[in-house]
Amino acid sequence: MIRTVPRGTHRAPGAAVIDYRGLAAPVGRGVGGAALLGAVTATAALQGVESARAQAPAPATLGSINGAAAAAPVTLPTVAPAAPDQFAGVKLRPGSRGAAVEHLQALLNQRGASIAVDGVFGRNTTGAVRALQSAAGIGVDAVVGPKTWSALAGNIQISSSAPAPATSAPSPAASSQPKLRQGNRGDAVRTLQSQLNERGASIAVDGVFGSGTAAAVRALQSAADIGVDAVVGPKTWNALYSNVRISDAPPSRDSGRAPVASVGSFNGQAIVDAARAQKGVRYTWGGSSPASGFDCSGLVHHAYNQAGINLPRKTAKGYTFGGRIISQAEAQPGDLVAFTSNNYGHIGIYVGNGRIIDASGSRQRVVERNIWNAPHVFVTYR
Repeated sequence: MIRTVPRGTHRAPGAAVIDYRGLAAPVGRGVGGAALLGAVTATAALQGVESARAQAPAPATLGSINGAAAAAPVTLPTVAPAAPDQFAGVKLRPGSRGAAVEHLQALLNQRGASIAVDGVFGRNTTGAVRALQSAAGIGVDAVVGPKTWSALAGNIQISSSAPAPATSAPSPAASSQPKLRQGNRGDAVRTLQSQLNERGASIAVDGVFGSGTAAAVRALQSAADIGVDAVVGPKTWNALYSNVRISDAPPSRDSGRAPVASVGSFNGQAIVDAARAQKGVRYTWGGSSPASGFDCSGLVHHAYNQAGINLPRKTAKGYTFGGRIISQAEAQPGDLVAFTSNNYGHIGIYVGNGRIIDASGSRQRVVERNIWNAPHVFVTYR
């Protein structure tokens, strides 16, 4: 709108004052006057650079105002476009959670993935990110940074490339994590616990590295065939971000011994009943019969063979690694509970509901009792 004001109030005659209050967003063509540039700039700042830029045509050359001397042509400055993706500056990696992960998962599905949009950067999301990175020809590390966000904004389809397999070299996600051991607390422990659950464990994600977390770490280390010490260093972090499953325990490490149990039909309740029949029998080091007494591994040997499972006589450690290490959630009556202290020095038969039957050296007899607070793993021959 152009207003006419009394003469003498401006240097040039005629209407020369423009009311800019109506210029809320679009900058029109051919707006004139050197003073107009500042007004347009101020309006854009108030209304938002993004809105002004999105609706404006090509930069305009300023003309002249009616009756005023024409100013030299001025070109509006070009504003760098804002990032089209609000999460493009967020770095994500396996274990991340939240709205940014949900957005990532939705974009991955648009690129050809088929994963849950649940805000948890787990195993399936990791595989989809690796597949996208491989298809885009960028570093395959499952870490979502600027290059991966850029690939997600493009036309690349995940189906054009198979997911890249995990390598033995530590991933950036693994190498950036701290060393953890039993007793630690905090966010790094929560990340550890979440990844252990992704690998097949069933533990609380509470940020406390207790006996349950230690047992799950040992199970993972055993499945990955790395040192079993419950200390989470680079090799263990790398296993957490790989395709290793806690249930993928290695075969028996007792070279030269008899083969693993010849299992025809595993009857867990028969094993439990055979062990219960020996309650009260005295503890004897190396014993494996009611007449001679039992030590912990001798009771396992006796109960399994009484239940029709041809299990050779081994040490507690031999039985641990002769079977398959599983999570507590998978354990059933008749499976074994191996205590990892003293180099896997004790073992018992799982009854269920957190209880075992074992030949106890401290009580000097076969007893049924609750599993106590000591590092342990579950083992199955099913």
